[in-house]
Amino acid sequence: MVRRFRNWAGTHSSVARRFSQPRSDEEVADVVRRARGDGLRARVVGAGHSWNDIACTDGESINLDRMARVVSVDAERCRVTVEAGIRLFELIEQLASRGLALSILGSITEQSIAGAIATGTHGSGARFGNLATQVTALRIIGSDGEARDLDAEREPELFAAARVGLGCLGVVTRVTLQCEPLFNLEEKSFRLPFARAVDEMQAIVDSHQHVKLWWLPHTDFVQVYCADRTPHAPTRNRFGHWLDQSLLLRGVFRALLWTGGRAPSAVPSLNRLVARSYFVPHRWIDRGDRVFHTPMPPLHREMEYAIPRESAPQALIQMRQLIERERLRVSFLQEARFVAQDDIHLSPAYGRATCQLGAYSYYGEECDRYFGLFEQMMLEMDGRPHWGKEFSVGGEVLAPRYPKWRDFVSAKDRLDPDRVFENDFVKRLFKR
Repeated sequence: MVRRFRNWAGTHSSVARRFSQPRSDEEVADVVRRARGDGLRARVVGAGHSWNDIACTDGESINLDRMARVVSVDAERCRVTVEAGIRLFELIEQLASRGLALSILGSITEQSIAGAIATGTHGSGARFGNLATQVTALRIIGSDGEARDLDAEREPELFAAARVGLGCLGVVTRVTLQCEPLFNLEEKSFRLPFARAVDEMQAIVDSHQHVKLWWLPHTDFVQVYCADRTPHAPTRNRFGHWLDQSLLLRGVFRALLWTGGRAPSAVPSLNRLVARSYFVPHRWIDRGDRVFHTPMPPLHREMEYAIPRESAPQALIQMRQLIERERLRVSFLQEARFVAQDDIHLSPAYGRATCQLGAYSYYGEECDRYFGLFEQMMLEMDGRPHWGKEFSVGGEVLAPRYPKWRDFVSAKDRLDPDRVFENDFVKRLFKR
């Protein structure tokens, strides 16, 4: 069955010659062997919540939506094994019904667990790694159709590569996750003048479990969000929050973006209007995943780079200077989040604590110029791109930034010697 794929942002699409939805490891193996035998390239696609062509293929498109079960729960060790196609929003509820929770989540929960870990998806918290660091074991089916169970004891090098595997090592079909008992978070949000926010950034990040900073260009302050675990019960008015978030993000904000896209000179004034209306102090308590979650914003483009955490204050200062100097009109916020270092080969946080600095924008030619300048600055700060978002550089630029790049390539050659899981995205990174 032919299937057209279009990523969430609408920036990339492809038409696969075949589309399959296997229901078991055996069926996945059959699909992979068939693709290899027919000379087709294969890619796994989930929610398509990406800003690049990582999931595109003109060969075999494999969707795991029918492999979304909870396989087992070890309540004593707070571990759960799930099939890789389960979406995060469903996994969260399954865990909550058992009194468990993931320790960290990103802002969006539409992705499959396999897609989220494969791209290094993360939340924010200096003591917490990205989602892949919560993986204690996984099962992957290579291009030979054989299933391999990997963990830190069984083939640790393959495990370190496969946790952020970019979909090019094989098809991940099962994931075991380290969880924790279900928890509530108390979030406090407040505004700081830009200069003060930059000066106090590191101290604020160290003082709370979860911190993120939002700066809307052309404004003079930063909105700070701090969240910590609490034994207290939820205080949030769920309906009121939903109404506020949905009305703003999907209604008012979309209208302002549309206006700014057609009248760029109005962007600074519109940004100040949004900031005055939305960036206000608040305090509330709710279940942890509900605090982590942000309602899906209007369609837009995203670029994000992981830089050394110590570079974050200067990066924000330089971005403000760049926007002013180049007379850019940026209608979307910049976001700073913080991720603990890890030992996963192609994790953007490999070997160092990072600040994940995101540049978001509405569509248009101005976005291309903005992203080009942002990326150049991030690369000069030894930045590593978020694998699920826009970036323009290839492996020749990125390989020196990852100490374990060659080890990843060795794992790729071992699990996929026939290049079954390649596409244009993979070829740009791993040219031979």
